[in-house]
Amino acid sequence: MWKITWLKATFLFFFISVALGFQIQARAQIFTDQQQTSTSQQEIAEPKVSDPFEKSNQKIFSFNDRLYTQVITPITNAYDELPVTVRSIFRNGFENLEDPARFVNFVLQARPTMAGNTMSRFILNSTVGIGGMFDVAKNALGVRRVDSDFGQTLGMWGVAPGPYLVVPGLGPSDIRDLFGLAADSVMNPLFWVPGPFWNTIPADTVDYVGKAADNIDSYETMKKAALDPYVSMRNGYMQYRDNLVDKGLQDQFK
Repeated sequence: MWKITWLKATFLFFFISVALGFQIQARAQIFTDQQQTSTSQQEIAEPKVSDPFEKSNQKIFSFNDRLYTQVITPITNAYDELPVTVRSIFRNGFENLEDPARFVNFVLQARPTMAGNTMSRFILNSTVGIGGMFDVAKNALGVRRVDSDFGQTLGMWGVAPGPYLVVPGLGPSDIRDLFGLAADSVMNPLFWVPGPFWNTIPADTVDYVGKAADNIDSYETMKKAALDPYVSMRNGYMQYRDNLVDKGLQDQFK
């Protein structure tokens, strides 16, 4: 137990050091020109994606497609048979565990209003909402959850996304977002559960299935509509992430 605890502490120290290094080097880069020409708007609509690993990415995409179709979809169908209240409790609980990471990211992004709302949500839902099982902040006060992650934070600091990647079991990403995912995982309270890592596998599995159930219909719709599902998902993902960074920059200091 102690060896694993020290390993986690070392990883956290490394993450904080790297994050601060990124902030010192890149935070000074401020986007001053908010006006986009029609040419630049076209480039945003059709982004030029760096995909040097396209062959391996396509193989992993095909693997993920079979995984989603043959394994995940039947599981999510069974999950959908659970009462709506039970599914809501699961989703609210896991989303609540991700609020500390959202709060840290909003602080690092210089978005104090979002940071304050997120911290208020976490405290209220963790107490009155019984460990986050009930979204009291939204239902009673109208304070909705807003997502944020360290990949977005790095993008707002000026860090380029890097090559496009398809991660087995997880789907589209890039170098920046993959590092961001690891950093956000460290800030999840489940990461700090004492003992072997497999202690949290049941909770992680339920969380994964819940998120898959929320997105599987959109994935199937995209596949049916796209001439090339791989290219469609790649371009859509990169554009979505670019827009998320731009929105964060517009919301700074509000």
